[in-house]
Amino acid sequence: MEKLNLKTKDLNQENILKLTELFPELLTEVEKDGELVKTIDVTKLKKLVGDFADSSDEVYELTWAGKNKSRQKIVKPINKTLRPVPEDSVDFENTENLYIEGDNFEVLKLLQESYLNKVKMIYIDPPYNTGKDFVYKDNFSMSKEDYDSETGAVDEEGNKLFKNTTTNGRFHSDWLSMMYERLVIAKDLLRDDGVIFISIDDNEVDNLRKVCDEIFGENHVDTMVWRKSGDGRDGKMKNTETFRKDHEYVVVCFKDVQKLNKIIEKPNFKGDYSNADNDPRGDWLSGSISRSDEASNPESDKYYTVISPTGKKTTRQFEIHKEEFDKLDADKRISWGSTGDAVPRIKTFINEDRSITAYSILLTKGTTTEGKEELRKLFEINDKKDIFDNPKPTELMRTLTQLGTEKDSLVLDFFAGSSSLAHGLLLQNAKDEGNRKFIMVQLNENLDDNLKVADKFSKDTIENSVGFLDSINKPHLLTEIGKERIRRAAKKIKEDNKDKDLSKIDFGFRVFKLDSSNMKDVYYNPKEIDQRTLKNFKDNIKDDRTDKDLLYQVLLELAIPISAKVKEEKVNKKTIYRVNENFLIACFEENVDLETIKQIAELKPLRIVFKDSSFKDDATKVNCDEYLKNKLPNTSVKVI
Repeated sequence: MEKLNLKTKDLNQENILKLTELFPELLTEVEKDGELVKTIDVTKLKKLVGDFADSSDEVYELTWAGKNKSRQKIVKPINKTLRPVPEDSVDFENTENLYIEGDNFEVLKLLQESYLNKVKMIYIDPPYNTGKDFVYKDNFSMSKEDYDSETGAVDEEGNKLFKNTTTNGRFHSDWLSMMYERLVIAKDLLRDDGVIFISIDDNEVDNLRKVCDEIFGENHVDTMVWRKSGDGRDGKMKNTETFRKDHEYVVVCFKDVQKLNKIIEKPNFKGDYSNADNDPRGDWLSGSISRSDEASNPESDKYYTVISPTGKKTTRQFEIHKEEFDKLDADKRISWGSTGDAVPRIKTFINEDRSITAYSILLTKGTTTEGKEELRKLFEINDKKDIFDNPKPTELMRTLTQLGTEKDSLVLDFFAGSSSLAHGLLLQNAKDEGNRKFIMVQLNENLDDNLKVADKFSKDTIENSVGFLDSINKPHLLTEIGKERIRRAAKKIKEDNKDKDLSKIDFGFRVFKLDSSNMKDVYYNPKEIDQRTLKNFKDNIKDDRTDKDLLYQVLLELAIPISAKVKEEKVNKKTIYRVNENFLIACFEENVDLETIKQIAELKPLRIVFKDSSFKDDATKVNCDEYLKNKLPNTSVKVI
């Protein structure tokens, strides 16, 4: 039985193997820390492809202090896991939505295999680098002297939360490193037709565009402008500004296909509606339903001839098939103009939604004031104090969800904040009966230390304003706000849509928390075993970890989404976990015997995982292994 590694992949080795598949002669070995490791012979590579590199240091690129270190960090494996927290979850057993607490870079690394090419849309609202925000968890390069000289917060694992102030000599560089590391991994999670939306302001929009150009390619990055202020009430002018800034940006990155959906909504130019034919359904607006003669393709299956009420024939390429056109015409939804023989157009009535191509300027998609008011109402805060400075309005979130997803898409936000995106996604699901799923990722920041909190809200102030926190005695509350927002939003959406069947919408979420590996160090460092550590070798799992902790670390290792359906059952009085029916069966019980193995084999799983210490003895382990090889020759059997 093969042993699972239970670490994220070493991407350096992955890249080396990819190169040597093309050019086997490049593979060589060097000694490192007393071991031989595979690497690339750079001299041979230059000879093979021709050394045309510019020897000058002056090349066109965006660079910054720490960029090379970020590249190393991206490919370096980490020894972490995600532990389930069912007590904080909603409908844990059935939901496919995820809420993950922890540093988003490490979480993205852990999700990299399980969700590779599975995410249709990513939205993030990262720190804007104004000199006030906690940017990221810095446990990689800060010296003790630097640590002691700066004030900052520490998370529950003792890692420093780095506060990127304007006095920092690497002010822009640290922000760029933080974004670069995360966007490189995020790109791998996107589907080929996926899109990422990034909210940003003037402080770093230029640098962000250049970073995105490097990661996604210059032809795969665009920008929208969002008007965040409404009627002059939201914007606040600073002393350093020439004029009040009532806009922000949404940088848009496409992995491959540059295509966004149309927005389905009611147009707000009502003055253009009329009712020239006295249609009993009310005022209507006509819209194009065909291409011009010159732009029409006679080979298209939507190229056909229609006949007007006066008998005039029009032949061209339409946007719909002939059968659908005839149905609309019979329902008097086609306008033939005042003469009755014009090029046909489709009628949209004033009380109906219509399909509108998105504009690069988002003018009526919510404001910061609306975002704050939504939170106040949802959390029943009666005064004008705000939990967050700049929560994004759900109308903006809903609009981006329309643009970037289909009805069954997976959406990710790894700067989740107050969970505005999850709220907007659920609203859109209720509107179009969609089945979109979300993954929210948020660092466990203490609201007392988070300078994004308006008026430096204290823990006591929040608890007095928000009743649900009265009974919670936790030092990190930002994630509690985000989770509770999803709970309350789900409840309100159900109440507001009692006339609709929302039974197919997933309103739940599974909570996971980033933590150290479930395995003791001896699991990863067998060379360091001596007589003193040998007694720990039989039980290589940490004492405080449960079977479900082990299960979800196994799922991550085997590249299985942690949203997978899991059923807990008994086989020969032993607990087993069936993942996606018979895709995987895991058993972490003690004293597993051959009879248990036989009953598991009858279920014909594709994969089976045990603990190394599960078997009664070595002889039983060997017999079980031989039985499974004969009974299920195509089943992968592994141990942890």
